[in-house]
Amino acid sequence: ASIGPNNLLIIREGLLRGRAMLVASLVWGTYAALIAASCLLGGSIAQLDPAFRTTLSWIGLAAVAWFALQSFRAASAVKCVEDHSGKSESDRSCVARVMGVVWMNPLTYIELLLVPAALGQSFATSGARFEFVTALILMSALYCYGYAAGGGIMASLLRNRANLRVFDLLSGLILTGLAVTMAAGLAVP
Repeated sequence: ASIGPNNLLIIREGLLRGRAMLVASLVWGTYAALIAASCLLGGSIAQLDPAFRTTLSWIGLAAVAWFALQSFRAASAVKCVEDHSGKSESDRSCVARVMGVVWMNPLTYIELLLVPAALGQSFATSGARFEFVTALILMSALYCYGYAAGGGIMASLLRNRANLRVFDLLSGLILTGLAVTMAAGLAVP
C-alpha cells in the first residue's frame, strides 16, 4: 500500500484517538466502491485519452502538494495532543471531513479506478477479474484498518505536542517527496 493523504489521515486519526474505525470504514468503503467500479467499467476506463490521464496526474500533483502544505501547517499549529475519543466532532462533520480528503484526492481515482481497470483487463476470464477485484478490496480493508490500529498503538508513544509535530512534519516531507517524484515523472516526456 502506498502512503498518501488518505492513509496519513487514517493514521493521524488513530494518533489523536479520534474516530479511527469510522474514518477507516469511510475510506475503505470508498476504496471498495471505486475498485468494484473499475471492474465494471474496465474496458472504457482503460481506454481513456492519454491527455486526460496526464491532466489528472497534474491535478493529483497539485493535490499532493496541497496536502503536504496542510501537514506542515498542522505541524506548526499543534497546541496539544488531545484525546478525541469523547467524540467532540459530530458524525456529519467527521464524514464531511473524511470524504473531502478522500473524494477530492485525484490519486484516489488513479490508484483505485484507473490502475485496477487497466490491470483487470489483462485477465482473460471474468472469474479471474473477479478474484483480482476481491483481493484488492480485501487488501484495502487490511491496510485501512491496519493504519487505524497502528495509529492507535503509536498514540501511546506520541502523546505530547512535540511528537505529534514530528508526525505532521514527516507526513509533510513524505507528501513533498511524492509531489517532487510525480513532478519529475510528468516533466519527462
